[in-house]
Amino acid sequence: MASSLPSLLKPEPEPRFEKIVKYAVWTLGVAIVLAIIAGLLWLLVFRFYAEEAAVTNFMDQVVAGHYEQAYKLWGAGPSYQYSDFLQDWGPEGYYGPVHSFKIVGAGEMRNASGAVIIVDVSPFSPFPSSSDPQQDTKTKQVSLWVQFNDHSISYAP
Repeated sequence: MASSLPSLLKPEPEPRFEKIVKYAVWTLGVAIVLAIIAGLLWLLVFRFYAEEAAVTNFMDQVVAGHYEQAYKLWGAGPSYQYSDFLQDWGPEGYYGPVHSFKIVGAGEMRNASGAVIIVDVSPFSPFPSSSDPQQDTKTKQVSLWVQFNDHSISYAP
């Protein structure tokens, strides 16, 4: 005798349309979550990647002693001459001698045309750890401004 009632062991299949809707909603939800994660990753990790790369290039030139190339990367106005640059970044300058550096932060001011990149510079190589207070006290921090359009560098406002 055949029964028309569904068996507990063999549930009745879902109608095709309901299955499609269920999978579409699930896929849309996953896509939204992935988009939010990608946006946060970009915001937290890659937002100032190009500006940090410009500062890294500049600092690499300073560490290598290529001050003329570093000065070319600097967005110097007419009042900031190469001799002024050397007084700041040269071997006897305020920040010099620079033998290592570490980018410690990046940020943007509201409606600004550039980003602030914060760099620790040290006369020691490799960069001293915070557990060595004698070398750590020689580390100086500088806030650099990097223009978004041409990646020229100057002191942060």
